[in-house]
Formats: sequence, structure tokens, C-alpha cells
Amino acid sequence: MAEVPDFFQAMAGKIGRTIHKKRRHYFEVQNENLHEVVTYLFKTMGCRLSTATATEVYRGIEVLYHFSHDPTGTYYCPRVLMTDREKPQMNSITPIVPGAEWIEREMSELLGIEFIGHPKKVPLLSRNNPDFPDKPLRIRRTT
Repeated sequence: MAEVPDFFQAMAGKIGRTIHKKRRHYFEVQNENLHEVVTYLFKTMGCRLSTATATEVYRGIEVLYHFSHDPTGTYYCPRVLMTDREKPQMNSITPIVPGAEWIEREMSELLGIEFIGHPKKVPLLSRNNPDFPDKPLRIRRTT
């Protein structure tokens, strides 16, 4: 088996706070560094995108990608936090990882995230459903 490049050494200065668990590494990435980090995971290390999640959290809205390095069973999970709740924007990883197309379109409709550079900004869930609610996973604050 080929030796796994030392991701954390290669990406030093590109990733922030990191949480290490057994075979899982969660780390914060600034939006401006996302493409470089994802390119390294996908193209250099050969990781595959397993899934992605988006959640409204206390600090804003975060997107968490889960990349699996199948030969070792290790997951690398870059997290991007958007603090602007009114207009959450971040770079799309779809131009690098084509398999992210649908999940980014879903996150866009469910939470109102704009994925900059996404090649197909067409509704996925609401296209044939005019009664689909606007950003249904966003917290409705009354105060």
C-alpha cells in the first residue's frame, strides 16, 4: 500500500482548530483555503467524498464535508463556517469533486447557502414542487 501523505503537515497554515477522534479528523477551513484543501484530499490523497452536511449553529451556518480515505478507513472532515446568516456564501467544491453537485444543491435549497462557482444552480428539491417552503431547515427567530 502506498504511503499516505501527511495531510496535516502539507496543509499546515491552511486549516484551523482540529479535533482528532479514532480514524476521524474534523478541522476548520477558511473559505479562501477550501479549494486547496479539497484538491489535496481528493486528487493528491485519493479520498472520496462520502457525504456532506449543513447545519445552522450558534455561530452561523456550517458545512461539513466527509472525505473517506478508503485504504486506511480514515475520514477527513473539513468544516466551513459562514457567520453571515442573511447571505451565507461559500465556494463550491463541485468543480473539483463532481460528486458534490447534488448535495450542494440540496444544502442551498434547505438552508439558503449560495455555493459560489457551482456549475448547475438549478433547484433540485423544489423544481416540481411550488409549495416547497423557503429554507425549511433554518431556525425561525421571532426576536
